[in-house]
Amino acid sequence: MKIKKFRAKTFSEALTLVKREMGRDAVILSSEEQKGLVPGVEVTAAADYELEETQAGQTAYAQYAGASVPDKAPYRRQNTSGHGVSQAAAKRGVPVFSDAESITAIKEDLGSLKSLLEGMKKNGFEVELPEPKKKVFRYLRKRAIREELALRLSSQSPASMRELITVMSKDIKTYDEVRRAKVVMLIGPTGVGKTTTIAKLAARAIRNNKKVAMINLDTYRIGAIEQIRIYSKIMRIPLDVASDAEELKKSLDKFAGKDLIFIDTTGRNPRDKKYIEELRLIYNLDLLIETHLLMSASSDDDFLVEAYRHYKNLPIDCIAFTKTDEAVKYGSIYNLASLYQKPVAYITTGQSVPADIEFPNSERLAAMILKNEVA
Repeated sequence: MKIKKFRAKTFSEALTLVKREMGRDAVILSSEEQKGLVPGVEVTAAADYELEETQAGQTAYAQYAGASVPDKAPYRRQNTSGHGVSQAAAKRGVPVFSDAESITAIKEDLGSLKSLLEGMKKNGFEVELPEPKKKVFRYLRKRAIREELALRLSSQSPASMRELITVMSKDIKTYDEVRRAKVVMLIGPTGVGKTTTIAKLAARAIRNNKKVAMINLDTYRIGAIEQIRIYSKIMRIPLDVASDAEELKKSLDKFAGKDLIFIDTTGRNPRDKKYIEELRLIYNLDLLIETHLLMSASSDDDFLVEAYRHYKNLPIDCIAFTKTDEAVKYGSIYNLASLYQKPVAYITTGQSVPADIEFPNSERLAAMILKNEVA
């Protein structure tokens, strides 16, 4: 690693000196205008000659931050104890995010950006943005938006809350309330409120003159069957209890004449491989099942990302967020929706059945996340 300061009258002249001495792969660490009798600029640059194969990160990072060299350098050192920059400057162009991009490309770019941020922190550097973008970045971080996502949003220079809502809403897909399948199954970690949510969905279906039935696969928790039985009696909905995929098939055949069948599943630790495999067996029935993954908005963001990592091998159609009334911040809703590009079907806002459930569109969700409030 070689780090050196260059002084010149203009940024262009300084960058010419950097390229001449350190090569095109040099990374700009900081830039400072010097005023006085002899005005000019001072640029600090670094070149890592050992890591040439990792040249995809730095320039992309700079342009994500809107700090295109030579106007503004995107990094500054937090202290003098770091060991230098871990990646060299990029030679490729910066990806443009749009609705037409593939999910894979979005994930790859966000993953690269996250890795770069972690590498910068590890080596003693932090993000430096122009002040307007810095304000947006901090605002998003305070609302629990992941760092790499906050950086990408702030790089688009939204000038107002209205613009920020519009920009954010483009990353959030929503799911049409009109069901695409006859059988709807809710899965998710323990305690997210699957049974109560099924009751809300079933009640709404009844109000829309649908013939509804419920099947309980939750034989793991004590009292879980009793809870759904109470709901079925109140709403006068037939209920079957199934302990495995074969019994589930029989129950589905039994309710073949219904318009909608809701399946309540076991709430278990998503790290439990046996639990995931039990769920996978259900899809081997070769039935058209619409799967809703329920996540608690009040849960820790790291837990939600980790949980999704275990559920993602199942055919998830959409995500729903429960307990928004208990959440302090709503950034995790955006984080999951943006990272995994699964549509958000609905949110629940309390325990009342059937009242406390909403089907917001993308802009409504973005406004809720940014303003930190549920209507």
